[in-house]
Amino acid sequence: MECGTLGWTRILRVFSADIKLAHSVFAMPFAMVGLALSGAGWPSLSQTLFLLVAMVSARSFAMGMNRYLDADIDSLNERTVLRAIPAGRLGRGQSLAITVATAVIFLAAAFGLSAICGLLAVPLLVILAFYSQMKRIGWLTHFYLGFCLAMAPVAVSIALTGSVPLATMLVAAAVTFWTAGFDILYSLQDRTFDQAHGLASIPAKFGARNSLWISRFCFAAMIILLASAGLTAGGGIFWYVSLIAVAALLFWEHWILRNNAENIDGHLIDKAFFTANAWVSVVFCAGVLMDHLVSAWTVFS
Repeated sequence: MECGTLGWTRILRVFSADIKLAHSVFAMPFAMVGLALSGAGWPSLSQTLFLLVAMVSARSFAMGMNRYLDADIDSLNERTVLRAIPAGRLGRGQSLAITVATAVIFLAAAFGLSAICGLLAVPLLVILAFYSQMKRIGWLTHFYLGFCLAMAPVAVSIALTGSVPLATMLVAAAVTFWTAGFDILYSLQDRTFDQAHGLASIPAKFGARNSLWISRFCFAAMIILLASAGLTAGGGIFWYVSLIAVAALLFWEHWILRNNAENIDGHLIDKAFFTANAWVSVVFCAGVLMDHLVSAWTVFS
């Protein structure tokens, strides 16, 4: 094992790249939506820092556990064999040590927000760690992942107010369906591998074409739930304009894959999965925040 500052700097860099730290963008904007809907007003500087650290460390823990627990499977899959542990760039012990450290950081940030957040953080870590095992149990793994991401707006609301408004619950349900929908598309890459190795996923169980329709249903459910959240929260024009933009992005995502479900490749996934879905969360968050800024301006003017 490498030691010293330079050694651990390299190890942390490899770990960050392997868990795709930049993809925190998927959940972070919905955490901001939870903040806007909580009614708590803008958080203090310390609350903001604790929330950011908690979000990033929680996702890092979840992905670190995924890479650690799936290392044996990843070494057999042509698509994942170059991940850090199978490729030998990161030892399993090193990966686990960093992952445990992210859990400690998450707990510290959660307790920094409030005692109730700190206590709830413990079962949350168990839930996040268990995701990697779901594909060995059943095809609902996509919805389990969605549930993990959906806790972002709920957790923010609990951290700031100790309660969760109905609109936030609807947004969380929308995030669950949205995540399941895009994770089904992502899993198309591994359909034959999952079938050969007894791993559960919707593409492996229902086939590529049926999986596209299930993903479309999930995306439609997301739009309906976000529209319902808007009605519940009294959303304005920016809420619904952003929702139309989100619907267009999700339609584009499926349009790209419409004739390629059976032979999906990394280029299409990068375009349909990462590009489109990163914009989905950012666009909707921008609409919600604009709505709240307009409302605040109306009150003060």
